[in-house]
Amino acid sequence: MYVGIIGCGMMGKIHSKAYKELKGINVKAVASLSEQQSKECAEIASAKIASIDEILKDEEIKIVSICTPTDTHKDLVIEAAKNRKHVFCEKPIALSIEDAEEMVKVCKENDVLLGVNHVVRFFEAYSKAKSLLEGGVIGKAVMARMYRGGVFPNHGWNNWFNELDKSGGVLVDLSIHDFDFLRTIFGEVESVTARTIKKTPSHPGENRDHALAIIRFKNGSLAHVEGSWAEPENAPSKFRTSFEFVGTEGMITYDSDEDFTMRIQTISEVHLAFSNTTPLGTDPYKHHIEQFIKAVEKKHEVPVDGNEAIEALKISLAANKSAETGKPVKLTEVL
Repeated sequence: MYVGIIGCGMMGKIHSKAYKELKGINVKAVASLSEQQSKECAEIASAKIASIDEILKDEEIKIVSICTPTDTHKDLVIEAAKNRKHVFCEKPIALSIEDAEEMVKVCKENDVLLGVNHVVRFFEAYSKAKSLLEGGVIGKAVMARMYRGGVFPNHGWNNWFNELDKSGGVLVDLSIHDFDFLRTIFGEVESVTARTIKKTPSHPGENRDHALAIIRFKNGSLAHVEGSWAEPENAPSKFRTSFEFVGTEGMITYDSDEDFTMRIQTISEVHLAFSNTTPLGTDPYKHHIEQFIKAVEKKHEVPVDGNEAIEALKISLAANKSAETGKPVKLTEVL
């Protein structure tokens, strides 16, 4: 199966590496506005460098990965779909619900699959935590605390992360990972209360880079989500994540900086009262892409489709709206 990759920045390179390691998959061409980044991706994937139009018009190419800035996703996904390409798009799916819904609609009309790379679902620590929660190890989960952050992502083309109309800010680009994962645990969201500040003096502009959000779920559960692009350049870790789930019979905690990364404490008489475990280091990007390819081959539902991505986007947009107004925002207010 032939693949094309559009966008050769950090995520384009990650996609190139993942596809390269999968049997029966050939990255035929890559495209980017940067000549140097195109060369790097082409070398990783053993592919040729082409234009976007050449990739979209190539009848041999069946799957296109979209790894460009978020504000370009809509047009590229729609053009790919109209050229009968299955699309694997980086998250967030888009910057507005209207654009995202149009992307889903056009893909459906052209009978192509749309997958969105909400890859945190495939990270070993997160998938293991979900399995433990579903198994009732800590009873009924009722609260969560999530952190995801690091130094400002200055690797973006023309510093696009710092522009709200291109990235959507830290709540849309980064915390959306945790919003999406939390939906798989607690279900649908009722409302969001959020605050954001600007902390990175080296990146002036309107894009506030540190955020807190309180998520209230329809089932009564609560989650505290913190996202940051404001950690100092000399921080010990350039990027780290952590989570804490509290249930009626115990807790599950994880910190990517710790040697023993997951801790389970429980009063259950069935499960161990205390245990440490280090999740395996499998490549979540490769795993997600592999599952998407299987969906294309077997013509079944993709792991994370456009509609799932839209629900995560709604939470992020509600959080941004709450940060702007200083008031709680219900998801029904996000259109």
